[in-house]
Amino acid sequence: MKTETKKLTGSSRSTKVRKTLLIAVISILTIVVCFAGYSVISLYSSLRSINPNAGTTVSTLDLRERINILVVGVDSRATNDPGRADSIMLIGLDPVSRTMSVISIPRDSRVDIPGHGYDKINATVNPDYFSDGGIDLLEKTVEAMIPGIKINYYAKADFAGFEKVIDALGGVTINVEKAMYYKAVDTLINLKPGIQHMDGKTALEYARFRHDAIGDFGSSNGEELGRVVRQKALLKAIVAQTTSLRNVWKLPPVIRAVENAVVTDLLPNDMLRIALAFKNTTDKEVTTIPFPGVPGIVGGTSYVIPDLNALRSKIAPLFSPLVPSN
Repeated sequence: MKTETKKLTGSSRSTKVRKTLLIAVISILTIVVCFAGYSVISLYSSLRSINPNAGTTVSTLDLRERINILVVGVDSRATNDPGRADSIMLIGLDPVSRTMSVISIPRDSRVDIPGHGYDKINATVNPDYFSDGGIDLLEKTVEAMIPGIKINYYAKADFAGFEKVIDALGGVTINVEKAMYYKAVDTLINLKPGIQHMDGKTALEYARFRHDAIGDFGSSNGEELGRVVRQKALLKAIVAQTTSLRNVWKLPPVIRAVENAVVTDLLPNDMLRIALAFKNTTDKEVTTIPFPGVPGIVGGTSYVIPDLNALRSKIAPLFSPLVPSN
């Protein structure tokens, strides 16, 4: 009888151990599931705040076709200042090949603005300059300048927003090609040449600098020069250095940090779908395209004069709505 009692006691102890382990495993799984759910909900909530119309818009995203996103940086410095477009970048995403095409449109481009005639493209976003000024007018202008393309979405940020985005990403490493110095009442740019890790403020200085012999845009033997080149280099660096952030675990704090800095018409679900589709894309899959144009003077005003034939024949096919079959 004593032996049987010992056996029962050992069996009971073994059962208790198994139950304890089972409870521990279930507890851990519950915590993991709750954390994952919280991360997804948190990310979705943050993404919704970037698009104020998220609840009233139906998705039109088609991951079988090219997606063109107009990225706009405006030079507004106050809440009630609409500003002008300081940088305009058209990004074409090919969801099939997981590649990107990027072209910077110089802010001083002389373009035919629908309903207004010829003017600088950077004025299109300012309702104080044009009564219908805003993103819609800028999109129409770009689509008219590059016939046959369709801009699907936009993302807009001001200077403060740009800084927040870069800081939220942990900064960006850039090889500054030369010394850059400029001083004004509200601006000081003083960058030394060489590789350096930049915070948002310094990256903005790098992206904005145009106080040299070339300025915003220059062209020599078909090669693009000036600030627009630096802006595209900055984008490629961001793509190259953020692959580890493109997952549901690491995105929520980044999105929360920039939710008040960026405005877009992309829906939350669509942002997630695009992010997942391009989660492994690096700078090697990013092609930067020179803007076809030359600096010039018209009526005493300095412009960048676009080559409309090149925009129609060479640039438009790169941003065509349908992904090439090959």
